[in-house]
Amino acid sequence: MGKGSMIIRYIDIALTVLFGFIAISDIEQKTQVRLPRSVSAVSTPAAINTVSLVVLPGPVYTLLEGATEVISNPELERVEQELINVRQKYLDRQQDIIVLIQPDPNSPVQLTVNVLDICERNQIQRNINYVEPGV
Repeated sequence: MGKGSMIIRYIDIALTVLFGFIAISDIEQKTQVRLPRSVSAVSTPAAINTVSLVVLPGPVYTLLEGATEVISNPELERVEQELINVRQKYLDRQQDIIVLIQPDPNSPVQLTVNVLDICERNQIQRNINYVEPGV
């Protein structure tokens, strides 16, 4: 018996085992797979304005609306309330804001995390704009 005949014998055994499993398996449950369908977007494009929140060591949080300083305060609760007020002002105009968090390179990371938590808690879109020193 050569090597070729042994391989054919192994394939024969493998196919016999495979058909045996297929024969004893219970494949009677039929389910209909729902394929995804195309969905048209129903949301209307809304204007999104950028509000900057600069995080400085100290801590000092400075909220900027455009180039105008809204508040600069070490108390996070006051900055949160002012951020909510600014967002509400834009929501009244059928617009929304995205908070651009700009941490100072020397500020502790926890201060930036605190601002991220505020945005998360109030469901405000946010992004971090970190500029490495010297770049």
